[in-house]
Amino acid sequence: MVTLGKKITRNDVAKLAGVSPALVSYVMNQTKPVSEEKTLAVKKAIEELQYRPNLHARGLKTNKSMQIAFVCDNLRNDWLEIAEKRFFDKGYFVSHCYSRDGDDFIQMLIEGRFDGVFMLSNRYTAKQLNEIASAGIPIVLYKTRDYSFLEPNIVTVAPDIYGSIVKTVSYLIARGHKRIILAPPLRYNMNLAKGYRERAYKEALETNGLSYDEALVCGDTSSMEAIFSRIFDLVYAGNGSRRPTAIVAGDDYLAGRILQYLTKLGMKVPEEMAIVGMDNTYLSEMLSPQLTSVNFSKEEFSARLVDTMLKLINEEQVEDVFINVSLLVREST
Repeated sequence: MVTLGKKITRNDVAKLAGVSPALVSYVMNQTKPVSEEKTLAVKKAIEELQYRPNLHARGLKTNKSMQIAFVCDNLRNDWLEIAEKRFFDKGYFVSHCYSRDGDDFIQMLIEGRFDGVFMLSNRYTAKQLNEIASAGIPIVLYKTRDYSFLEPNIVTVAPDIYGSIVKTVSYLIARGHKRIILAPPLRYNMNLAKGYRERAYKEALETNGLSYDEALVCGDTSSMEAIFSRIFDLVYAGNGSRRPTAIVAGDDYLAGRILQYLTKLGMKVPEEMAIVGMDNTYLSEMLSPQLTSVNFSKEEFSARLVDTMLKLINEEQVEDVFINVSLLVREST
């Protein structure tokens, strides 16, 4: 029974569960193995007493804020909810931050006392990432480009994006497409990332006997309007055998927006233009026609992300992880 007005403490939980206060901490923080019987007793006491730990006080004792920053170019990554829940179950609160250019943003991350950063943006240089890492904040990187030297506490956990582009372009070529547009994700900095997605795209073309044409790569992804403008020019400037017949989009959201844009132009998908997205989000099956998309296990990704981040926070050595991908073919191709 909860006593109104009384602040519930860890000691209260320990007394009700019949265990030591230290063991309550082990269960809540999952720092040491505890028997199933005692774990259940502690969880039952926490629920009955409606105990909520003081994260600020815990942070003062452990020198941890129990907060993780997710830095995203696009906040529409619905599948990140799985990773966020896993962090929550480990006692961590996740803050979603929209990426911004400049060193001021880097300083904000450093001064924000985050225990770790999950970087889903390619906007930042190796120097900027190393500045965060050198401040003692480990980074798990959703790698979409090549970098020069990175600090040891910067580790990659990501789907095999390079391989996914190779697979997607090769599939489209097998379907008879010879002029394929590459549209990287919105706000993807091609100047910094030049050579990563583009290299995979080029490799797939040349492996299948086709020549690389830089004109088919959307170099400016600063806005949706810029991407639409480039696609319009490519579609209507070309004629006959020179007109593109397929688009590889950087993610499902972009693919969906392009699909809507082509429909407004009076083009039929996939008859006149095939489209492939990436990440296989809920949008892929909600769109009409349903979207062909690159898929990877969100459960495996989330588990590896959380495991890697916690090991980095505990100053353990870990290696880069690349999740296998597959192509889910639907109506848009």
